[in-house]
Amino acid sequence: MARSTTATEAIRAHDRASRRRGRVRVGEECLELDAASPQEATVIRRFMGRVNGPSYPQPYLVEGPPGHFRLYVGDSAERVRTARGIQ
Repeated sequence: MARSTTATEAIRAHDRASRRRGRVRVGEECLELDAASPQEATVIRRFMGRVNGPSYPQPYLVEGPPGHFRLYVGDSAERVRTARGIQ
């Protein structure tokens, strides 16, 4: 089936945009988040205070290298929180 030039360009633009987006990977103990832009990293950093705050004690969000975040929940959150507190 033939496609118009506009439709082909729209598909290519969508493919390029999807490659630039951040990633979420599921690990054994955590979710790993890579922010695609500084704006996304800023939004995630704002959530850190809420997630790691006293009213939400279970999850634990850690920023690794700039733009890379790990979210721990449950027993793994307690292990990481304790290990970081001891250091």
